Amino acid sequence: MEINYASIIALVINLVLIFLIIKTIFKAIQSLKHFINRNKEMDRKLDIIISKLENKQNN
Repeated sequence: MEINYASIIALVINLVLIFLIIKTIFKAIQSLKHFINRNKEMDRKLDIIISKLENKQNN
């Protein structure tokens, strides 16, 4: 039985590449979630500031 080392090396490289691609996609999704949450928080803070300024102008 002959072992083809080139196919084994190609298999290992492909598995590593698939793992890295999945890891990169996961990191990108986490970064996107963090970005969306940060923007929501900033919008909430801006709404609070604007409402306080409007209350001061009304008085």
